Amino acid sequence: MALTWRSDELEYFLDLRSGEVRQYRLSAFTDGAEDFELSEDEATAGLAEGSLVRIERLEASMEYGWMTEFAASVTNTRLRDRLEIALDGRGAFRRFKDVLAEYPTERERWFRFHDERVRKAMREWLEEHDIEPTTAPPERREEMTSE
Repeated sequence: MALTWRSDELEYFLDLRSGEVRQYRLSAFTDGAEDFELSEDEATAGLAEGSLVRIERLEASMEYGWMTEFAASVTNTRLRDRLEIALDGRGAFRRFKDVLAEYPTERERWFRFHDERVRKAMREWLEEHDIEPTTAPPERREEMTSE
């Protein structure tokens, strides 16, 4: 989730001591959820001592590329055409998901496709940072309501 999270309010870090992903709220304003895992001082100190690594989110263009790749793989011509139209212009991410909501089987296939791409990006990120994973990535347990 940290790789694909779209928020200017949060930053994610990998804690190299525990292996946990920790979050830090960039904004001084909160919406009642004040118990974030890292304070500014902890984030700064962790980065300085090398115990934390900032997780940069994936570029939207990468995820857009995955959507176009998926759309091209759809065998149902009507759905493929609708997805290609949905991907044109602003609001493409929402329209793409809205179209898939009408096709539950293809929607689930999209989630599996997306998860595979995210896991690959995660493995590449770990390699770029010379981090050896100690456990396999978790499988999707339930779909987030924001998708």
